[in-house]
Amino acid sequence: MSSNSVLSKAETFASSTLSQLLEYQKYAGNLSIVELKKHVKLGHVAVAVALLVASSIYKSLSYPKKLAHIAHVPARKNIRSFIKGETNVDRAKQLFIPLCLETKGLVAKYAQFGWEVAVISPESARTVFRNPDIFQKTESLSLLDPQTLSIRFLGSTNLALANGEDWKRRRKIANPAFHRSMPVKAFVDLTGTLLQQIDTMKGPIDVQPLLQRFTLDVIGRVGFGFEFNATRAPDGDWVHTYNEVSDNLLQFPYIFFPILDTRFRFLFPRRMEKHAKLTVLNNLFNTVIRNKRENLQKLNGEIEDSEKDLLSLLIESGRGENDNYEPLTDEELRSELVLFFFAGHDTTANSLASTLYFLAANTAIQDKARQETLELLGDEPHDASPNNEQLKNMHYLTRVIKESARMSPPASATIHRRAAQDTEISGLFIPKETLIVVDIIANHYNPAYWKNPNVFDPDRFLEGGEADQQSPFSSYMPFGGGVRQCIGMNFSLAEQRVALSAILKKYELSIPEGSIHKDSLQFGNHLFTLAPKDLAINFTKRY
Repeated sequence: MSSNSVLSKAETFASSTLSQLLEYQKYAGNLSIVELKKHVKLGHVAVAVALLVASSIYKSLSYPKKLAHIAHVPARKNIRSFIKGETNVDRAKQLFIPLCLETKGLVAKYAQFGWEVAVISPESARTVFRNPDIFQKTESLSLLDPQTLSIRFLGSTNLALANGEDWKRRRKIANPAFHRSMPVKAFVDLTGTLLQQIDTMKGPIDVQPLLQRFTLDVIGRVGFGFEFNATRAPDGDWVHTYNEVSDNLLQFPYIFFPILDTRFRFLFPRRMEKHAKLTVLNNLFNTVIRNKRENLQKLNGEIEDSEKDLLSLLIESGRGENDNYEPLTDEELRSELVLFFFAGHDTTANSLASTLYFLAANTAIQDKARQETLELLGDEPHDASPNNEQLKNMHYLTRVIKESARMSPPASATIHRRAAQDTEISGLFIPKETLIVVDIIANHYNPAYWKNPNVFDPDRFLEGGEADQQSPFSSYMPFGGGVRQCIGMNFSLAEQRVALSAILKKYELSIPEGSIHKDSLQFGNHLFTLAPKDLAINFTKRY
């Protein structure tokens, strides 16, 4: 009997068994695994799930014939890399870059949404970025069941995923919020709290959780006027609730097999707990939106736009006499708020942590960045707050941040796009419906475009330097590119300059003895982001 015949019969059996299981689920409710054993023969359930998964994997892992002309990484290699706990940087260096150097910068690989074509050259990336009507955002979240943890939190679409007229409307609404003066006062105030917290901590400091709490406070206050007080109170209820949800959104088994997060969620009590936490968090967002609407109606325009949080500006946009677009509904507001919250929290914390590492590991670069800071803020033995003009003059620190974003970008790749028609990239045929992703990490570490890409060198970004010489096809794209470039880029960069300049003024940074990061920055295994793994840094006070 052929393997296809065996799998077909197995799938039929599995589907039948699972159907019975779903009938049982109607009255099983929220039973724990222990209680479940009294009612269901879990051996049959396990066999059914295993066979169904095996059949699905057999079909989905086969390389599609329509992409046969494009070099590809065998699916087993990519999945094995995830299972082994290798990072996005590991995969880029070991699997994708070597292959793309032999091709036209296109490499096909198997990922969470199936087979996709990764773009690993600036010329090809430019084609994708400059043709958003052909290479459309996939609304990849809409591909998932609305009852998954990810969709219940992020929603099925938002500014980052929408296309066409829907995207244009959302962008018009969001533009005023992100093209005003940066909320430097809030950045400075919350950075002061961060420094106070550092002062209370002894020995090497685990910077990742501290910076995550700091950026949570920033996005809470600037985003929608809510005080999490996470920096001061790491064990607060809201901090715990948010972390419980965000840390589990993109877990490996559930993102690859969403059925486990929906139909068979009742088999995983801990997953059900995360969903309960999310209900609490979503209720908070809904309450904040409702209260904000009511307060804005009462104040009737008495607050200056420069003092308003992002949510207030989003609520008011589209309601002016000259606005020719519909304002956002409450559900749309929640989706955009969560997007800014999720995208602007972890990514900025990761960027800050990585930059602190590169400063600590490169004393000469740290000294030069500090000297620039002291020339602008003074060297008096007390904390000082930069203003907008001083931030603009932090040229060397900006180059440090840019180089850190090259080696540790906020996201490992762009959001998926789908070819809306048969087309070409770099002369290679791309069939309609093909998933496309620009691999940011592989572009940033590609030796065809960067000299010594594993070396931290801020001077790459000197005027007329290595980065400028790549124009007009730049392989530097930490925030994406084209008209769909991340709208929060300047917000994040300003937040980072405020925090890093204050830290450099007050502390000298070093890597502790015995650190796993002594020779190079080590990353955790995350699907879409780069976060340093267990990064501790010494903060030695200068005053």
